[in-house]
Amino acid sequence: MKFLIDENIPLKLAKEILKLYPESKYVLYSDLQGKHDKFLFEFAKEKEFIIITFDTDFLDIMSYPLENTSGRIVLRYKSLKINEIIERTLKVLKILENKNINIKDSIVIISNNKVRTKHF
Repeated sequence: MKFLIDENIPLKLAKEILKLYPESKYVLYSDLQGKHDKFLFEFAKEKEFIIITFDTDFLDIMSYPLENTSGRIVLRYKSLKINEIIERTLKVLKILENKNINIKDSIVIISNNKVRTKHF
């Protein structure tokens, strides 16, 4: 798996994702910094990145269709400390990877107590 890590993802979490998935790209430290969501969406689609973000705009499947994408993960945590966010996020990513769950054309929504998936 390779992720396009949105710039709204905390640096500490981004570093952990990059350690586990070195083909990933952190928007904040790239030439993509400050680019519009539409641009990031098209970039991820073209380069086959899974978008990981806190930006709920990416839940809008009319603006950001799921078809022909590598998928996206939207984090919806509330009132958690950064270490809890890191632990829960990495746990879900490992489960997706270990169970070989294909999120192509899907949105995975991770919140405090559950993980939901919406498919195209």
